[in-house]
Amino acid sequence: MAARILLLAGAIALVALGVGRTHAHRACDDGRRAAFAIGAHREPATGAPAAAQRLIDRCRGAEQLVDGVSALLRADATGPAGRLAAAAVRREPERRDSWLAVAGVRRARGDQAGARRALARARELDPLSFRGRS
Repeated sequence: MAARILLLAGAIALVALGVGRTHAHRACDDGRRAAFAIGAHREPATGAPAAAQRLIDRCRGAEQLVDGVSALLRADATGPAGRLAAAAVRREPERRDSWLAVAGVRRARGDQAGARRALARARELDPLSFRGRS
């Protein structure tokens, strides 16, 4: 009897965990959709700060943040894109794409020296991806 109760409690815990993770994943996807709608000019760029904050708050890794940077840069929302790029570097400083996002934001802001430094860091992290490129 005790074993059945323990198994039932374990099953309930697993279901609750699965539901929670599904909700978190959907919330992150909502942020990504909002950023891409802004980047595609289907939504106004004034929504970029909220979309960026939603991505920072609801997404766990840097990949989703980097994707958001790319989308927001298409709408010239460099402020929110910069916050996303900085958050991506804080979350995964050894990820090449995080530094490429920083380089993209700095280039969009006209900071060529900063873009070169961020690109150099990305090249340090993954030199094979840059082989044959200047």
